[in-house]
Amino acid sequence: MAVHIIRVLREFSDRSARQSAQTERFFCKDINNMQAGQWEPNTDIYESEHEVIVRVELAGVDKENVSVRIKDSRLHIRGVRQGYQSPDRIFYHQVELHCGEFSKTIALPDSIAHNDIAASFQNGILEIRISKQDQAIEIPIGDDVNMNQDKI
Repeated sequence: MAVHIIRVLREFSDRSARQSAQTERFFCKDINNMQAGQWEPNTDIYESEHEVIVRVELAGVDKENVSVRIKDSRLHIRGVRQGYQSPDRIFYHQVELHCGEFSKTIALPDSIAHNDIAASFQNGILEIRISKQDQAIEIPIGDDVNMNQDKI
């Protein structure tokens, strides 16, 4: 019975969308207008005993078009997915694949913001692994440190 209710609701929403549109049953969109908006990719965040794993779904995105960086305890993932280019006029029946620029920002706990990080990109999935090691970062101090001290 639940499946029947969902089917009726789906048919009703599809029908009302068609009735409210003043266009024909099929519609045409300019590919450049589709790429104008930013979108956020689907993301999974989970952890194991030793690391935090962030998986981002980026099907159809080239590795060269993705950047990953950490700044101010935030993981920033940005890039662009190119749209389908055709010399012909295209009439879309349904559009659900986002194209154009995307960005995703994930707040990181201060305890892991400066830990080891590794990223891999396979089969349209960007996987970022951040270690959970709780080690202090040691900063070496050389002999040529110039300290400004006011003479009294």
